[in-house]
Amino acid sequence: MRKRDLAILMLSAFAIFFSFQHDGGVSFKGAWIHLTDEYPIKYEAERLPPPLVADLNGDGKKEVLVATHDAKIQVLEPHSRRGDEGFSEARVLAEVSLLPDKIRVTSGRRPVAMATGYIDRYSIGTPHKQVLVVVTSGWSVMCFDSNLQKLWENNLQTFMDPFEEMGKGARFSEQHRRSAAEKEEDFPHNAHHREVSISISNYTLKHGDTGLIIVGGRMEMQPHTFMDPFEEMGKGARFSEQHRRSAAEKEASENTGTVDLRHFAFYAFAGRSGVERWHRKNENIEAHSSDASQLIPQHNYKLDVNALNSRQPGEFECREFRESILAVMPHQWDRREDTLLKLAHFRRHKRKPLKKNPGKVMNYPFHKPAENHPPGKDTAKKISKIIGKAANYAGSAKSKKHLYVPTITNYTQVWWVPNVVVAHQKEGIEALHLASGRPICKLHLQEGGLHADINGDGVLDHVQAVGGNGAEQTVVSGSIEVLRPCWAVATSGVPIREQLFNVSICHYNHFNLFQHGERYGSFGRGSETASLEVATPILISRSDGHKHRKGSHGDVIFLTNRGEITSYSPGLHGHDAIWQWQQSTSVTWSNLPSPAGMMESGQVVPTLKPLSLRLHDSQEVILAAGEQEAVVISPGGSLLATIELPAPPTHVLICEDFSNDGLTDLILVTSNGVYGFIQTRQPGAMFFSILVGCLIVVMAVIFVTQHMNAVKGKPRSSSGPR
Repeated sequence: MRKRDLAILMLSAFAIFFSFQHDGGVSFKGAWIHLTDEYPIKYEAERLPPPLVADLNGDGKKEVLVATHDAKIQVLEPHSRRGDEGFSEARVLAEVSLLPDKIRVTSGRRPVAMATGYIDRYSIGTPHKQVLVVVTSGWSVMCFDSNLQKLWENNLQTFMDPFEEMGKGARFSEQHRRSAAEKEEDFPHNAHHREVSISISNYTLKHGDTGLIIVGGRMEMQPHTFMDPFEEMGKGARFSEQHRRSAAEKEASENTGTVDLRHFAFYAFAGRSGVERWHRKNENIEAHSSDASQLIPQHNYKLDVNALNSRQPGEFECREFRESILAVMPHQWDRREDTLLKLAHFRRHKRKPLKKNPGKVMNYPFHKPAENHPPGKDTAKKISKIIGKAANYAGSAKSKKHLYVPTITNYTQVWWVPNVVVAHQKEGIEALHLASGRPICKLHLQEGGLHADINGDGVLDHVQAVGGNGAEQTVVSGSIEVLRPCWAVATSGVPIREQLFNVSICHYNHFNLFQHGERYGSFGRGSETASLEVATPILISRSDGHKHRKGSHGDVIFLTNRGEITSYSPGLHGHDAIWQWQQSTSVTWSNLPSPAGMMESGQVVPTLKPLSLRLHDSQEVILAAGEQEAVVISPGGSLLATIELPAPPTHVLICEDFSNDGLTDLILVTSNGVYGFIQTRQPGAMFFSILVGCLIVVMAVIFVTQHMNAVKGKPRSSSGPR
């Protein structure tokens, strides 16, 4: 075979091989199902937490943990069969009841949040087991080991029995009454969990502890919830007075269907024993903001800036940690499970040193004291000071106790020391000192939308899309603007400094489109946007040849309930937006508007989130799900996979690898059960890729062999005379 022909064959084989590596042969097939009884949900707070995927006993096989409405946690064994057999019932390995041991009362025992994690340090040769922490509607925090045996339980709103309180004496009864009053203020009667989250780590605060568990949450009261009058009479004067105050607060609320207590509480416990290490109650900081701004003259701009900072305490402190704040982004909050507690390491912003002005340094020694250093004398006594310090250190070396240094390590054996716990809340970002619970900073962010550094300039941006069932929406984008549906606006800075772009996310026209004034004009007045809904935008990382911080600089993806998925990228110098692509899919849904805090039966929760097809893969794709279908789309806009949903989702799709094959699987939560979809790759393409790879190796060997034979077969030229 000629070398030219062999080279052409090798080039063709390489082209076929790499094309099959990027053929997009991804599919998700039904693997298992776990049916549950349908439970009518009237309030949003009655929703159960989403399932968890974890390897509790450290045997290398992951289990699925599901919460039920009858106060139970079930452990399922997911199937990982690869075929077209369809869904099969998942086997229940174990279950644990959250009801009390002595009195089987279901009131206040419904789970509202649960999490798994490691509290023990990793050691080679021993299984790394996890613990399960559950928070109930009655604010009972329970911790279970890998075998679902209860380690401890703490009730954050337990009141002491009155007869027991009388027996304790006046001093103790007064103390318990004060404690009960404080807890009653933290957890009012008939209040629902608006936000709750759990953090589990092997960070230790005190010598002898094993791990650290932090629970944070905020309550919210419903105006249509009233207490039984006989129950109120039985509670006594103290409780009835508080309920009357609560009713007065409900009547004072305006425009919102709920009374926001604006009270986020944190509690830290030792992982193994459950002993409380610290707690922090976030008071209503806006209520404490002074009215000094009314006394400041309008012409005094410097004082007015200070007043603005006083209205938002914590923002100035967060500016000192601007790089650390950007490192914990993106931030978005739509519902209770979006509240997150994450450990991080905060560092203050390093300011650049001031440049010295060039020029001659002038000395003015008029009032300079005369220096007198006789030779041979140490007037500064440096030598004696050094000897004294050495003597003190030697004398105190024996009596000095060993200080315990808090440390943490994760399961990958990489040591790192976080110093704060970051809470992603509805109102924004809050950072607390991990060892003491002392507040570090709190950054108030606009509710709704995406908060991230979308253009990579080191400034926090905000992207929001307008849906609202066809209603206009007033947004703050450097100035007050009224946007109609199908429009998205992005702003930069906290507080807002400038507007980045204002674009349409519906029916894109390549000839552009909509003029700047049309967002106030006829577009959006028809019946097309009468029931328009939009999902919270997401950010997909995009490489431009420069190094950017994780979670910053990428394409912004929008989704409407009509199945339109649109991608925009930041324009030149971070301003404006460049349209990338738009896909019309079957990811549709429709929800009727409901009062705040309430849920209509059959309400659909859409999904729009980044998805890594493989574990620890930096390349992300787009996962979008509606009422009957879900799609996986590449960052370039190509459709990779389509998934038919057997029932409308009540939670966002969960992306975890429950099959232990390194590929990310999907879990669908509906009103009647939980469904598992396993990711599969096309076997034909994989087998053909292997054959083409073998062909490449064979051709390479032939090429090298022919080249070596050609070199050996050349006749040598004679150097001497004939």
